[in-house]
Amino acid sequence: MPRQPFYPRNQSDQPEWHLNFAAKLPTHAAALPLSQPEEDAGVADNLIMGYGLGVWILATREYGTGCTASLETLSSGTGAANFAFPVFTPPAPPTLPAGITGVKPGALDRIFKLVKLIKTRPGYTPEIGLDLGIIGPELPPPPPPGEEPPPRIQVKAISGPNHQIARVKFYKDGHEYVVIESRRAGGAWEQIAQSNKSPFLDERALLAPGQAEVREYRARFWDNGVPSSDWCAVVKITVGP
Repeated sequence: MPRQPFYPRNQSDQPEWHLNFAAKLPTHAAALPLSQPEEDAGVADNLIMGYGLGVWILATREYGTGCTASLETLSSGTGAANFAFPVFTPPAPPTLPAGITGVKPGALDRIFKLVKLIKTRPGYTPEIGLDLGIIGPELPPPPPPGEEPPPRIQVKAISGPNHQIARVKFYKDGHEYVVIESRRAGGAWEQIAQSNKSPFLDERALLAPGQAEVREYRARFWDNGVPSSDWCAVVKITVGP
């Protein structure tokens, strides 16, 4: 079954991912195998990333809020004592592996390279991947057609090299693909695209050279190899020479 990306998209979930990776990597380093420098560097990068994306950034945001409140006190507060600007004291950084005093810029890029390296090692197994969090969760099966709202599309005739063409703009709304069908001059529907990039340009030649024709368009979502929505409302335009 297809899987989602292993790295969390939401920043709020990323610190836990990094800290889990740092905690579990030493457990599997010998089985993979990884050298001690590879293991130590991976642990350090993930500890610092987890710290930076977690308690450190939260503390800086709270400090910023406190600074704003402090300026209000400076401007309109009361009291006999002299005003003092707040001082930022960051949370204590994590303890890194012996011999490592810090990490250089590019930690996340190095982590992704390490993940690729781990997956090529002879001792790698899906169980290790799941424990490290480097295998994404399974994608849920797509809903049956009719349970998801259909795509939103906009169709416009624009100038082309030989005649007008149709530009079909669509919104994926988180789905894998949009399937587009069209019919011309009242004929049968035909699939003209399965696309994940908007807009799609319908550059088909006119049925009768030099003669305008009416084209109709409809679309539906396509996920995991099957349709996952009903067709949208039909959009009709005229394409001319």
